[in-house]
Amino acid sequence: MSDKYTGKAQDRRYTGDDVDITFSLKRCIHARECVNRLSEVFDVEKRPWINPDGASADEIATVVRSCPSGALHYDRKDGGEAEPTPETNRFILWQDGPVQVIGDLSITGATVDIAEETRATLCRCGASEQKPFCDNSHKKIDFVAEPFESNKAPDPEADVSGKMTLTPFANGPVGVEGNFQIEDADGNVLYKGTKTALCRCGHSSSKPFCDGTHHSIDFQAD
Repeated sequence: MSDKYTGKAQDRRYTGDDVDITFSLKRCIHARECVNRLSEVFDVEKRPWINPDGASADEIATVVRSCPSGALHYDRKDGGEAEPTPETNRFILWQDGPVQVIGDLSITGATVDIAEETRATLCRCGASEQKPFCDNSHKKIDFVAEPFESNKAPDPEADVSGKMTLTPFANGPVGVEGNFQIEDADGNVLYKGTKTALCRCGHSSSKPFCDGTHHSIDFQAD
């Protein structure tokens, strides 16, 4: 097995008649979309806690796609539709929390190499032990991220589709290449671009963007 995390192929697989469900503990941020919306399939009081035969494949697919971290994925075996690739690449800034990413993604760095992904939550507090992914450490350190305010309105006609590559740089930010937009937690579009670097040390004065502060604080991350 590769030393790098390569996505659902390395995740635990729960096998059902019509659909298989894969789960990554290292990516789960306990958003509880699954257990709250489909307890017949996802029940943390049971072992195993995932029962892929507890609901229809369509119901399971809908709920799995609501998992913001990408900890859950599914493989249909009934001829049903696979998870569609989002038409829009979006970064959603959670208040004092991670950045949720939705889009046509690849994530490549020292510890991760995912060629195809649609969902992820990336650490931006600097404290996660599962970098580049969030593990809820922002709650333990009382991370605060000031609201981002742009001095320029995003171009409503700018293309935010297509393949997007995320590169966690060693001891530095997450590089982004591809068309994208950044939104606040309420869905307001704050910024659109094609290339940037996002802070992941937690100390930039220009959050969500990197301003080089990781150098002065000796930030360490693979």
